[in-house]
Amino acid sequence: MFQMVKIPEEIIPAILSKNIEDFKVDLNKLLSSKTLNSGWVHVDFMDNILVPNKSINPDDLANMDFGALKKEAHLMVKQPKSWIKRCLELGFARIIIHIEADEDIAGYIELIKRGVAESVLAINPDTDIKALEPYSQIVDRVLVMGVTPGFQGQPFVPETIHKIREIKSKGWPVKISVDGAVKDTNAGEILEAGADSLILGSFLMKGDPDENLAQLLKVLEAF
Repeated sequence: MFQMVKIPEEIIPAILSKNIEDFKVDLNKLLSSKTLNSGWVHVDFMDNILVPNKSINPDDLANMDFGALKKEAHLMVKQPKSWIKRCLELGFARIIIHIEADEDIAGYIELIKRGVAESVLAINPDTDIKALEPYSQIVDRVLVMGVTPGFQGQPFVPETIHKIREIKSKGWPVKISVDGAVKDTNAGEILEAGADSLILGSFLMKGDPDENLAQLLKVLEAF
């Protein structure tokens, strides 16, 4: 007998690009989409320090037209203060920083909130959720990584499910997002564990995003 899960409040496409040309291709896919041309777009930024990969930077997007899409920045960077400021200037409405990024996490959360953006704290697979506890009452959302960040296409870390359940059981006043190797084969279990939002890169963006989303929703409706 199937146990139904609610369709998540947010299914967010993610773009990870090393150059602006590839970014434009993926953005245009979303802008041309019938189902994903509004709502959120998740933009990955990497500095080759916190994670072993480098991406475009916020300045590359200064004159980019995102249409009706709301932007969330995933800052996989060390010492993200200058990155936060630039993303706020560029109108990012949600900013994700990593608990592993620096020691002044509370200061960064305050900076994001002063910029009237939603603050999100990401946690890597090998980081204990105890690290989140000091910020659980001030951050808006927690992002649980399903892979060690840096590259798309990695396998999903099974322990992610336990981590979601553990965070949910704390009763913290936060929403839970999940990012990294999220796809149709694990999305139901992720939502059942307590996630509110799904962030999907490779699964949604390879091929036709509308067809990929339809496949995901079909699976979730039958879960």
